[in-house]
Amino acid sequence: MGTSTIAIIGSGFSGLSAASILAKEGHTVTIYEKNDQAGGRARTWSKDGFHFDMGPSWYWMPDVFENFYALFGKTAADFYTLKRLDPSYRVYWANKELTDVPAGMPQLKALFETLEPGASANLDTFLHQAEYKYTTGMGDFVFRPSHSILEYVDLKLISASFRLQLYTSLRKHVGSFFKHPKIVKILEFPVLFLGGTAKTTPALYSLMNYADLALGTWYPMGGMNEIVKAMVSIAESNGVKIVLNAEVRHIRVKDGIAQGLETDKGFQQADVIISSADYQFTDQHLLDKPYQSYTSEYWNSRVLSPSSLLFYIGVNKR
Repeated sequence: MGTSTIAIIGSGFSGLSAASILAKEGHTVTIYEKNDQAGGRARTWSKDGFHFDMGPSWYWMPDVFENFYALFGKTAADFYTLKRLDPSYRVYWANKELTDVPAGMPQLKALFETLEPGASANLDTFLHQAEYKYTTGMGDFVFRPSHSILEYVDLKLISASFRLQLYTSLRKHVGSFFKHPKIVKILEFPVLFLGGTAKTTPALYSLMNYADLALGTWYPMGGMNEIVKAMVSIAESNGVKIVLNAEVRHIRVKDGIAQGLETDKGFQQADVIISSADYQFTDQHLLDKPYQSYTSEYWNSRVLSPSSLLFYIGVNKR
């Protein structure tokens, strides 16, 4: 296969990682980013000497980052220092009580046991099942392109489907192990990051509990933007060009084939276009109607993931 000129919309984690891998394979890759810095939702904002992570604040699944860096002969330690947080996080309950979720497994089991006798042993079984789901999900599922449902019709997956618990909800799965409402809430909450609820999310996603409680919550010293700096370094060292302050306004298509991007800096020709912008935005705002995957009525009928309201507060003491 020959090399191509590739334009990527957006410099978030997905845009930077796609660009780096394609550039490593010899393609000419340019990222177009509307903001004045790379990172997408993981960019930073500085004000009066304070520096704020604009979006992500937790570092979960450290193995995923290591797998990416390994593609380029690097590790996370080449770019930043990771610190595992202990407690992992603090839960604020409606009655104003607080619960610190400890990083150590013995301490976590002791916490659960104080809330519900027998919960310690049940947690062992629960996390053992969650580990299998995590290994299968992150080692197999995420590498399937999902172009067709036929990708998932194989004997290995079918035989594993019952262990993966694809047909029951996370709420029902958690409820089969634990009854104390605080334990249930702690185990149900990670699906928030999937934009769903425990009632409607398959029990497969207890893999998030393994990521949370077993693999831990980490933080890159210096802020989450240290990850962006690392990924930008890898991208640029492989020849990726990142154009900042370049808003993509339209994907020009002719006879069913994308020709390039229309930006506020002019037209940019490309053989291949990859959008790491939100799917709905790309589909409805960057493409003409004949080339959209879905109608506006379809998107209006979807239940979108909840967003959040963030306050950036600088405090001049610990």
